[in-house]
Amino acid sequence: MSFPSLLIYLSHLSYPVIQTAPQGTAIQKQGPWPQRTWMAGLEELKKKLQPLLFDDLDRVGASTRVPLPEDTCDSYAVSDGGTVNLLSRSLGEYKINEHGFHKRSAGPDELDSDEKAYRCASHEMHIFGPIGNGASSVVERAIFIPVHRILALKKINIFEKEKRQQILNEMRTLCEACCYPGLVEFQGAFYMPDSGQISIALEYMDGGSLADVIRVKKSIPEPVLSHMLQKVLLGLRYLHEVRHLVHRDIKPANLLVNLKGEAKITDFGVSAGLDNTMAMCATFVGTVTYMSPERIRNENYSYAADIWSLGLTILECATGKFPYDVNEGPANLMLQILDDPSPTPPVDTCSLEFCSFINDCLQKDADARPTCEQVKIIRV
Repeated sequence: MSFPSLLIYLSHLSYPVIQTAPQGTAIQKQGPWPQRTWMAGLEELKKKLQPLLFDDLDRVGASTRVPLPEDTCDSYAVSDGGTVNLLSRSLGEYKINEHGFHKRSAGPDELDSDEKAYRCASHEMHIFGPIGNGASSVVERAIFIPVHRILALKKINIFEKEKRQQILNEMRTLCEACCYPGLVEFQGAFYMPDSGQISIALEYMDGGSLADVIRVKKSIPEPVLSHMLQKVLLGLRYLHEVRHLVHRDIKPANLLVNLKGEAKITDFGVSAGLDNTMAMCATFVGTVTYMSPERIRNENYSYAADIWSLGLTILECATGKFPYDVNEGPANLMLQILDDPSPTPPVDTCSLEFCSFINDCLQKDADARPTCEQVKIIRV
C-alpha cells in the first residue's frame, strides 16, 4: 500500500486515528479535533510506517512488497498427458498428475538424490463439500476410498505464480515431515487438468481450528491450552531447528485441533527457509495482526517472530479476545504493536506460569524471547 493510498484509506475512517498532545497533558474528547492536530497525527503515522509504504527501493533500501518467498519456483510445465512438472532450484522436481505425486531431489552427486512417491488418485476420492477457504485456496472434506479415511483436500490454482510457490512451500515442509508430531500429516497430492487445480491431501482435523473453537467457546481453559501447546511446540521446534523454516503465519486459524484435543500447525504457504540458525528473513508476508514488532518495522527477523505470534495466539485463546484494538484499521494496529506495552494476561484468572510464558513470548526485543526449546520447559 502506497502512502497516498493509505491517506485515502484513513480519510474514510472517523478521524482522528492518532492524537498528538504534549507529554503529561490530558486528552479531551470534545468533538472533532483541529485539522492541524489531525495532520500531525498523519505525519507521525507516515514517519513510523514509511518503510512499509514506499515502492521505490532507492528510497527505503529494500522492498516490502515481495510476492514470493525466497525460494522461488523456476519453471513449470503441463504435459499432454496431464502431468504437472514443478521445478525449483533448491527443492528439486515435483511431478503431479491425476494418479498422485512424485518428488525427486537431486543432491551434489547421485547418492544424495532422494525420491518419494504418493499414490493419491483423484478418482479414488469422494468429496463431500467445502469446509473452509482462504485467500489462495479452498479446503474440502473427502474420503479416500481405498483406505476409508477422511482427508482434507486443499485446492490451489497452478496457473498463478504466487500460488505455485505456495504449493512448493507446502510440499517442501509436509513431504519432509509427513508424520511429525505437531504438524498436520501429508497424505499426497494430485492434479486435475480440467480445473487447473492441485489438491494437497492432508490429515483431517475434526475439531476445526483454534479460531473456530474460541468463536464457539469464547475461551479455552488453561489446562487444555497447556496440553495443546506441548504438541504445537514440538512441531514449531522441528520447523526451526531441523528444517530451518520460519512459519511466518502462526495464528489461531492455522492451528488445527482434533477430537483427541491435539493441536497441529498447518498452512506453510508463506514459510521461509533460512540457511542456518543465525540467518534472517527480510520479507513482509503473513497476517499483520499477529506480526512481531521487528517484522512491522521491516527489520530482519528470524525464528523469534514465530514465538511472538504464538504468544499472541495463546493469549487470545485463553481470554477469548484479541489483545489489541483492531477496530481502527491495520495502520493503527501496527502502531499499537510498536508503541504500546506488550499485552499481559489477567493475573486474577491466569496462573503465574501462564503469565510468565506469555510475557516471555511477547518481549518487544526479539533477542529476549525464548526459543522453542526454552519455551517447552515452561509448564502452562
